[in-house]
Amino acid sequence: MKPPPPAQPSDTAITEAATWCLRLHDDECTAQDHAAFEHWLQADPLHAFEYAKMLEIWALSDQLPNHLASAKKLLTHPAPRKEGTLDS
Repeated sequence: MKPPPPAQPSDTAITEAATWCLRLHDDECTAQDHAAFEHWLQADPLHAFEYAKMLEIWALSDQLPNHLASAKKLLTHPAPRKEGTLDS
């Protein structure tokens, strides 16, 4: 269960929550990182709220399709032009 939303989230808390989300999902995250995160999390109720929002965004990002291969193909092999079309 998420804590109630704060009256005014700060940019600092939002940025720190995003940084912690990335750091904790990194394969090289250490036990010291986890301990520092717990300290940060307990320092302010706003931190837990903002971190929960970052986890929601992280979960939603997994649902986005990965079009990287398609984009690379389009950039390296543009679609052939049809006769009678204007080149830009």
